[in-house]
Formats: sequence, structure tokens, C-alpha cells
Amino acid sequence: MGVFLQTALFPGCDESVARDAIEAAAKNPVFQIDPETCRYAQNYEGTQVLMEGDCLGFATLAKTLADLSENPVMLLYIYDGDFWGYDFYGRKEEDHFRTRPDCFGPVSPREKQRLSGNPAVLSGWLPTWDTGMMRRYLVHWSDLDEEAMEETACPNDQFTYGDCWQMTDFMARMGFPWAFDQVQEAPPLRPTYPTLKEILERELPPVSKEPPPVGQALLDKLPTALSFDYIRRLLEEDGVREFGFPEKTPPEIMEEVKQHRWTVNLPEMNPLCQRLAVLAAFCAFWLQGSIAWGLLDHATYEPRYGNFPKPTDVYVLRARAALADYSKRHRAWRDLERLIALDPDNRALYESESKRWRDLERAREPDMSQYHERIMREFADKRRKEEERESRRLQLILEKRRKGKK
Repeated sequence: MGVFLQTALFPGCDESVARDAIEAAAKNPVFQIDPETCRYAQNYEGTQVLMEGDCLGFATLAKTLADLSENPVMLLYIYDGDFWGYDFYGRKEEDHFRTRPDCFGPVSPREKQRLSGNPAVLSGWLPTWDTGMMRRYLVHWSDLDEEAMEETACPNDQFTYGDCWQMTDFMARMGFPWAFDQVQEAPPLRPTYPTLKEILERELPPVSKEPPPVGQALLDKLPTALSFDYIRRLLEEDGVREFGFPEKTPPEIMEEVKQHRWTVNLPEMNPLCQRLAVLAAFCAFWLQGSIAWGLLDHATYEPRYGNFPKPTDVYVLRARAALADYSKRHRAWRDLERLIALDPDNRALYESESKRWRDLERAREPDMSQYHERIMREFADKRRKEEERESRRLQLILEKRRKGKK
């Protein structure tokens, strides 16, 4: 038996509302839904629900969930590992698609057309207006030749036509990347991310689950190099524009920036590499959080020795100061002092950040003193043991020599 599963997308809907709709639908024995096994995931576009089981609800379940939640619902499904499809209901509009419309037997031209999908219906309900992109997925596999069946619908997709898991590529393009661990016979699914263009157009919040950085006040109160507007301007700069980054995802951008850096002599002094480091830092922050500090460190060149111009980009300095952790507090102090000189209007905020670091350092002084004392005790104990071993070794050597003389 192949894979059977169905997943419901509730665009613009809180998980609590979606959960209530699923639990209400589960009371109907026709759908055979076990609420205890359903899995939920909420992101910036809404909620998706995974329902595993051999009994699929198709259009009837999709309409029921839409009515119960009073929200548009797209119910996608994989049937026996052979094909995928969806049923969509949004108020008075509906749309249906199946990659193999004749899977259960011959169908009329009218029924085949009904199961062809209509991107115009989906536009607006789901977070994309690109009907051309959607149309590349809404293809009946029986209409493709063998060569076309080995292709993907869009660049960077994971699955080709003919693979039922192409459904997850389509979901990602609809703003709902597959959010669940491996299920049934699914191949390992890599995370799918929106392009930088989509992130900026919709101002999508970071997907990082990391707690806010200790310098969050700088990010909240002032624009930084991690702000959407700053990145939009950066993408228009000469040298950066030619890479075509808006059409790429954050992981792709980070990898391309790294590869480019390897091709440049002294990249730490190269202005373009420094600007690309800022873009990579934005992507890293969006994905993983404060790990972006390391990339922002490449955005300026500040050697300990030599006469080099000091950084003047307050947006970069703010972002770097905001993401610093305790081990980088001295670097944060230096950035904050530079910001006070460059941006005196916000002096009070920068001074409060400096004070926060000083207070934190003072609070840790007793712990650090105890730590150093423990290290010194361990070092002295280790040295004493080494001296004792050396003394015993020399004693054995002397005893052997005395025996030899006898």
C-alpha cells in the first residue's frame, strides 16, 4: 500500500480556529479523523494541519472545514502514492485539481477540466498572485512525455512531475512550506523557504526560533542593517544588483556570498564583499538569529594596528551591537562608542546599551572570580601531581644506578 495523507491549509487563520474546525469535523464518522493524531503548524501565512490515514475526505471535507472555520481552506492530498491533488473552498469560490484525473477510470472532458485547477481562483486567497507559477504545477501528468516527467515545475524544487511529493513544493510556493517530520514513506524533506523578493514584499518575520538577542532594543527602536528598507536599498547597489539575489532563497544567497568571497583576494578589505556580508547577515538572521553577528563582522575592516578609515554605516553598527553576546561585549562597546559619535541624536539609547553591558559584567564578576580561583586550584593541583611523578621517576633512576654500581 502506498502513501495516504491529507493536509489542510487555513490561510490567515489562527491554529485555535483551525483546531476547532478539525475537532468538529472529526465528530462526523464519515471522515474518520482522529483528532489525537492530527498535527498542527502555524506560520506567518496561517495554519496547516496534517491528517494521516487511509480515508481521504476530498471536496466534502474541504467544504466542511471551510464552513466550520468560516475561513478559506485548501485540502491537499496524496492518494496511494500515485498522485496528488487538492480541493479548495473560499466563500462562494471553489477550485479542484488532480494530477491524474482519470485515476479511478475514464472521465469526461468536462470532468477533466473541472480537475485542472484555476490559479485565478486561488490568487488573493493564498499569498501569491503569480498565476503563471501556479499553472506550472497544475499539470495533468498524462499530458506529459517521459522527458518532461523528469523535470521540476520550478527551479530549486525538490520533486519532479510524477512524484506525489511534488505536492510539498506546491505548498511551499503557496506560502506553506512542509512543516512536519518525515511521515509514512516520505523521502527526507528539506525545508523550503520563500525567495528574498517574497520576504521583502510581504515583510515576512524571521523563521528563527532563537530567543530575541539581548540588544533587541536597538532593533526595535531604530532601523538597522537587518531592516527590510535597508536591504531593499542594498539590492539596488552597483555590484550587488548583478547577482539577481531577489529571486533566490536565504540559504542560496548565503552560499553564493560564501563562494564569491573565496574568489576574492583579501575579501575582508573588498568593498563588495563587505556589502554582500551585510546581505548574508540579513538572511542568516532571518533563518537562525544572532549567528548573523559573524557575517556582520565581515561588513567592516577594523584591524587592531594600522591607519584605516573607521566604519561610518550606522545601520551596520546598530545591527552588530544588537546581536553581540557577552563574549563580544567589548566589540559592542566599541560599536556603541562609534555610534555615539556618528549619531548623537540617539546618544541616550546607545549609552543605555553600554550601561547594560557594564552592569552585566559587574554582576558576573563574583562568578568569574570563583571561576578563575577554581582554574588556578586545578592548575596548581595538576602541577603538584606532575612534580610528584617527576620526583618518583628520578628516584627510580637513582636507585637503578646505585644497584648498577654494586
